[in-house]
Amino acid sequence: MSTDFGRVLREIEADARGAARGVDVDLTRSRVRRRRTQAVASRAVGGAAAVGAVVVAIALAGGRAPTPHGPVHPAGTPSTTATVTASPCGADVALDEVDDPDVEIRGQVVVGTLQPDLSFEDDSAGSALHVDVSVTPDVPAGPFDGGDRSDVTTMLVAPDGRVAFWSDPARQISRTATDGSGAVSPDGVYDAVDCGTGQPLTGTYRAYATTATNGSSGGETTELAPVVLGPGDQRWAGQWPDLVPTCGRPAPADLLDGTVDADLTVALDPGADLDDVRRGLHTGVTVTAAGPGRLTGRVPQALHAVLVDRDGTVVSRVYDPTRQEYDSGATFDVEPGESFRAEVSQWFATCPDADRYQDVAPGSYDLYVYSVLLAAGAPDRSPSPRIAVGGPFPVTLR
Repeated sequence: MSTDFGRVLREIEADARGAARGVDVDLTRSRVRRRRTQAVASRAVGGAAAVGAVVVAIALAGGRAPTPHGPVHPAGTPSTTATVTASPCGADVALDEVDDPDVEIRGQVVVGTLQPDLSFEDDSAGSALHVDVSVTPDVPAGPFDGGDRSDVTTMLVAPDGRVAFWSDPARQISRTATDGSGAVSPDGVYDAVDCGTGQPLTGTYRAYATTATNGSSGGETTELAPVVLGPGDQRWAGQWPDLVPTCGRPAPADLLDGTVDADLTVALDPGADLDDVRRGLHTGVTVTAAGPGRLTGRVPQALHAVLVDRDGTVVSRVYDPTRQEYDSGATFDVEPGESFRAEVSQWFATCPDADRYQDVAPGSYDLYVYSVLLAAGAPDRSPSPRIAVGGPFPVTLR
């Protein structure tokens, strides 16, 4: 991101603080991959005013399937419900996932290093955290249609159930470059230290984000992908957009004739209303392993879909270029024929045209689910990109 654009984002933030309402500046940035050299916004707008108002609902039942590093709460703890206000640091809690009908949390916490030029570089052995978490409308509505927005509080929970980190806006790293460039440290970057002990974070932590604000215990609470601090490789399925159908080009022949060599097949929930779709689709799906061997991995926060017109041309982009791709905290472990649950969440945007983002025109189309996700399989069990495909599903856009 250029310095001038970074200044524009900061001016937007300043205006938003004066208006006392959140502005989803994150949606104005372009997708980046391994190295982030731009000043990104991750829901820090209005955060300082919200600190005392954040209320996190805490319970011991429900939630996603446990991840391999164990339960959030130690076994044998009394099954009680409590409320944490202001700072949850050090609280010994378990967090339930709660679905808000109006908003959806997307994002992740990335480990990395703040470089001398104040860019953030992904590095699992780094000493900083980038909290890249925000909210979108529950039904995709485009990057500049904010809808009902809420600030997000993100927490890392240690294996013993204790909150070891939370996204306290007052603790963000805030620096200005000394080389005269005017560069500033990205919003949402923190030192990777335990908020209770002050010691460096190390090992694996479960990550949760919540929109519960203004004295309410409702809102959306979501388990994000776990955060691992230590040697390793951070990879996300969104790094392979070249594997998916290209907007504005004829759809691949194997997609149209149903012969894609897919690792996973996707079926939409029977209750999905495809006769009256407006701007985007958010629905549950069943994902089934196609074989030949066992696959393990993390369930994506959202699978993607494309629209194909009657001439066989792809008329919508698969990846929204204003967003990264993220995994959830849920895992799957499936043999051929076995299934797991996931979601499709897709805004139907036209092909890129001078950086303009427009809705696909009303009409009748065929929808194909087409996503790339990381999963481990034989023979070496190392994660690699896997293709998940479903369709065609007739869709009518209004």
